[in-house]
Amino acid sequence: MIEKYKKNITNTLVVTSALLQAACASVNITSTPKDADVILEIPGQKSGKVIGKTPLTKSVSEIAKETNNATLVVTIKKQDYQPQSFVIPNLGSGKLEIAASLQPLSAEGAREINLAVRYVLEAERQIIDKDYKNALKSIEKAKATFPNMAAAYMFEGVIFGLQNNKAKAVQALQRALALDPTDTDIRTMLTEMGGTAPATRGGKK
Repeated sequence: MIEKYKKNITNTLVVTSALLQAACASVNITSTPKDADVILEIPGQKSGKVIGKTPLTKSVSEIAKETNNATLVVTIKKQDYQPQSFVIPNLGSGKLEIAASLQPLSAEGAREINLAVRYVLEAERQIIDKDYKNALKSIEKAKATFPNMAAAYMFEGVIFGLQNNKAKAVQALQRALALDPTDTDIRTMLTEMGGTAPATRGGKK
């Protein structure tokens, strides 16, 4: 997967323009509690676009058009609860189930998460521009703001991979996978970089 990033930087992120051709792909988003806002994070904008409330079912191609082929990140947000962000992968013709379990959160905690997401999206733009130095700075800001965001470590691994720094890429991806063991894209990147991915609960790698 890292090799694909080197061939075409505009396709380095988890979701590419192929999503626009995946007319049959869809995502079903639910949350506990219900009636949470589903917000599409759009690069270059401080506030995302609300595309509906949970439960929500959308075609992936419809969502992708809103972001001009950037990484598809949705945030599930409800007042007085900790928001959760999810990356929508390239589904082909499949269906993705996203189930967010929102935990009560103070206003200060919500501010920190929102700020960290903003830094990650900033890093994405810088990766596309091949500005890896500043992209790493943005990722460091994201990690300092909210240390347990798997996406920040995933993008850090991508940056190091693009810089041919295999050891640091593996280290970052292992941290990302430890924070989100269910993310198959992180697991694939880690394996292709030669890193060791821990087994899942079912015993598979």
